[in-house]
Amino acid sequence: MAEIKSTLELVMERTRHLSMSDEDKLEQAAKEFKEAVNRLCLKYLDEQIDLDRFEREFGRLDGGPCAKADAAAEIARRIDPAADNGPLLGLIKHGLDGDISGFEAILGDFHRKVRTEDARAAGQIRTDLLKKDILGSAVVPNLETDKDRTVRLGEMVKAFREELAGTIARLRRSMPQS
Repeated sequence: MAEIKSTLELVMERTRHLSMSDEDKLEQAAKEFKEAVNRLCLKYLDEQIDLDRFEREFGRLDGGPCAKADAAAEIARRIDPAADNGPLLGLIKHGLDGDISGFEAILGDFHRKVRTEDARAAGQIRTDLLKKDILGSAVVPNLETDKDRTVRLGEMVKAFREELAGTIARLRRSMPQS
């Protein structure tokens, strides 16, 4: 009678001769390191671990000579101009010894641009309402309905993302190798 093999046994038989190249091994290790950094970052952001535990667990990861720079870059990709980035920036600064001044500068610049755009849009809405004889202290411009503002904010976010990528690259170059 014929032997019945499991799917796993069949796969193992057919792939026995295959092996990973050194390049594939490096890619796999880099992917696993990124995933581990992301897990640690999420635990920290969810307050499941504190900064000391983050540092201890990060120290156990094998990320190679650029581990801190790679981890800082991965964490920095999470920066969202519409969110509170304090915990992320603190993690980069205190947990990985990274310089966050570039991130603070582009975030500050982004928020100034948004405030300027909001003031411009509110002024335009008020002017349009005045032309229709709608005025008074209870009249408040609804910025969310201004389609031009929405388009401009989208452009500003896109520009922010480009600046963020450049700032991440500068951070990576500036961080010492472990």
